[in-house]
Amino acid sequence: MIRKLTEKDRSSVLEYLYQDPDFNIFLIGDIEAFGFNRDFQKVYGEFDDQGRYLGVYIKYRSNALYYSHLKRFNEAFLDIMFSDPFDFMSGKSDLMALIYPHLKGFRHRTMFFCSAHTMENDDPINEDSIRVVSTREECGKLYDLLANIEEFGTRKIERDIYIEDRMIGLGMGVILYIDHQGTIISTAATTAETTKNAMVVAVATKEEYRKQGYGSTLVKALMDLYINQKKKSLCLFYDNEEAGRIYKRLGFKDIGFWDMCDRIVG
Repeated sequence: MIRKLTEKDRSSVLEYLYQDPDFNIFLIGDIEAFGFNRDFQKVYGEFDDQGRYLGVYIKYRSNALYYSHLKRFNEAFLDIMFSDPFDFMSGKSDLMALIYPHLKGFRHRTMFFCSAHTMENDDPINEDSIRVVSTREECGKLYDLLANIEEFGTRKIERDIYIEDRMIGLGMGVILYIDHQGTIISTAATTAETTKNAMVVAVATKEEYRKQGYGSTLVKALMDLYINQKKKSLCLFYDNEEAGRIYKRLGFKDIGFWDMCDRIVG
């Protein structure tokens, strides 16, 4: 049976998802932050005959995620998906392999998924150069950086919508950046912060400033904030081997694979 979840299901669905907190970080983060009564978020659960969870599907704005502790996907979820279309979908790779054949007009890529519970690099961090995004103006500058980096797909999103989403998302994590003469030249952020962890996203540096350690500095600052101060772990995914080597030097370890699908435009 598949049904839409409500606030009454909060404790049971979180208990189910926290059995795999790293791979469910987005699902947990969205539920803890926005619950079940927002018009931009819908959560569905699948149950067996004894009322035990078999899977969870969430639609958050134009994003969708699916999780099951089993390697299974009930095609009955497709009616829900197609009746409320999305532009992006992501999830554990072995589960997305079951869903992707049904997503016409989408492309996907598989990425390494890793987590960190300790910092392996304790070199001093130049905190004076690091700033925290807190205003719409800063979100606009962030858009200007990311829209010029193809892998993020930010240019597909209207600038005003991106700014609004980032302002809302500030309650789910933190965005750090380094500024040079009024322009953001490097950034790293967290999102989907839960009671146990957070996801590192959007690690990016303007092309002419790369290979100067800005990205590493920002990721280290996030690790210090979360691992040392908040006592939470961090997760991230990557498909760039050079970036992977940097993350591993800082303390991240591969734990699996993550798939991201996005609608092909044009």
